[in-house]
Amino acid sequence: MQKNYCPLCHTNKFNYYKAGDNYLLAKCSKCGMVWDNNPPVNPTTIYQESYYNNDFPKGGYSNYFQGMKINNQTFRKRLLKAEKKLFGQGLLLDVGCALGDCLEQAKDLGWDKPQGLEVSEYAVNFAKSRGLSVHQGDLFNHSFEPNSFDLIMLQDMIEHTTDPIAQLTAAYQLLKPGGWIFITTPNVGGFWHRLLGSFWYHYKPTEHLTYFSLDTIKFALEKSGFSDVESKPTSNLMSLGYILNRLKYYQQVLFSFFLSISKFFNLDKLVFNLWIGELEAWGQKR
Repeated sequence: MQKNYCPLCHTNKFNYYKAGDNYLLAKCSKCGMVWDNNPPVNPTTIYQESYYNNDFPKGGYSNYFQGMKINNQTFRKRLLKAEKKLFGQGLLLDVGCALGDCLEQAKDLGWDKPQGLEVSEYAVNFAKSRGLSVHQGDLFNHSFEPNSFDLIMLQDMIEHTTDPIAQLTAAYQLLKPGGWIFITTPNVGGFWHRLLGSFWYHYKPTEHLTYFSLDTIKFALEKSGFSDVESKPTSNLMSLGYILNRLKYYQQVLFSFFLSISKFFNLDKLVFNLWIGELEAWGQKR
C-alpha cells in the first residue's frame, strides 16, 4: 500500500527522486524526511536465517558470524556511553537485538538482566541458545509494563519500519521517567550520501523503509515526547575483511581480489574505527 504522506509531519507534499535502478523514494517538502512510499506488505518476512549469512554484499549481513567479534567492540563502546548518560547502569531493552551481541556485552559489563526484542524467530532462538533473555515481538507486541526500562536501544532498527513516530512513542511509554533512548541509523544527510548519491550503500530496497538525517531524527524524537535530544554522526569498528566484503557491491572482481590478498597475508582481521555514514541520537523521557 502506498504511503503518500510524510511519516513524520504527515504532509502530503513531497517529491520523488531516484535512489538506484528501479528504486524511487519520496522526500518531504516540509521537514525533509525520506521514505519508501511503496513498502512491502510484510516487511519482516525477510529476517530468516539467510538474512544473517548470505553472499549478497548489500542486503542483510554477509556472514554475521564472522563479524561478531568486531560488532562486540562497537556495542561495548555504545554501552559505556550509555553508562555516562545514566550515571551508572540500569534495566536495558535492546529492540531489534538480532542474535544478541549487544546483550552479551551488557551482561559482560554487569548490566542486570538485559532484555531483547526481536521479530526474527531464527534470531530469537539463536540468542536464547546463548543464554540471553530475548522475546519474539516488537514495540507493539510484548509483555513489558510501562515505565520498565532505564535504557532502550534501537540500533540499525528504525530504518526498517514504516511508522517511526509510533515506534518512538511506544519506546517512550516503556521508559522510566528520566530514562534514555539510544538510536543508530544511516544518515541520509551525511557526507557519504552526498558523495555517492544513488550509489549510497545504505539504500536498500524492501529492507530500509525510512531514511533519517540529523535534523529529521531529532524532530522525530522531539515529536514523540523526548527532551534533551541530540544527534550526531557516529563511527563503527570494522575489520578490513568486512570492509572489503561490503565494497564488493561497487566492484565485485576488484574487491574480491583485495579480500583474497588480505586473507592470504592475515590482514583481514585488522580493525578500524570508521565513519561509514551513520548517525546516533539520544533522547530522555521527561
